Amino acid sequence: MKNVNKIQITLLLLTVAIILCFINCGYNLSGAGNNLPENVKSIAIPDFDNLTPNPDAQQYITFAIRDEFIKRSKLKLTNDLTTADLVLEGKIKRFIVEPVSFTSRVSANLYRVSLILDVKLINTKNNKIIFKSNRLRFSEDYDIDSADFFSQEGATIDKIAKDIASTIVTGILENF
Repeated sequence: MKNVNKIQITLLLLTVAIILCFINCGYNLSGAGNNLPENVKSIAIPDFDNLTPNPDAQQYITFAIRDEFIKRSKLKLTNDLTTADLVLEGKIKRFIVEPVSFTSRVSANLYRVSLILDVKLINTKNNKIIFKSNRLRFSEDYDIDSADFFSQEGATIDKIAKDIASTIVTGILENF
């Protein structure tokens, strides 16, 4: 009986020790960090500059990035560039839709949408760029079969915008 109690106590202590090791190991999920300086409380994200002929690209991307910051950070989103601690500026440089696959009748049935953009995050207190990424490229394919070309393109841009937002916000929150 004494041996059983000693084994149970030993197992309990071992379990507690293992749990404490995992709690203190510093492990956290990627994308869950918020390594921004403590004094940073607000961010302004003006509409991205759109140097492409597609007017929808700017709207999809800007909205997706704003939503991602709201979901994943404690920063207050503001429209006032003069009072924001940070300003995220972006420029959509290229918007490309190209066929990548063809039917036997030589009509395209698979298209690729690609977006190329630049972003920079500016600390408004000292006017320093604290995050910058140029020539970010994101692509997504879509099949048109009998579906409407333009509705598929819009859904594809939306998906790319969410990928862009996730990548940019992760890069900012995790790399300080």
